[in-house]
Amino acid sequence: MFKNNVTDHKQKVEAIIKNMNTVSLELKKMRELSQLLLCDLTLQFSDPVNTEDFKETERNDSLSEKSEIPDASLASNSFSI
Repeated sequence: MFKNNVTDHKQKVEAIIKNMNTVSLELKKMRELSQLLLCDLTLQFSDPVNTEDFKETERNDSLSEKSEIPDASLASNSFSI
């Protein structure tokens, strides 16, 4: 009976550690995304683009080939705990 409690306790602790690792990875993703958003805001307010210019840029971008930008969530997976 005592051995069963130890095994049960060990499994619960391992599950808690796994959940903590998952939460940690999600927090890293959120931090990275918030930094990207902050950069976007900084650029927008430091050098605002005229609406007409922005629409023209969007039209040109849609016509040209899109560049491959790595997903932020993939980049955060490279961090180790």
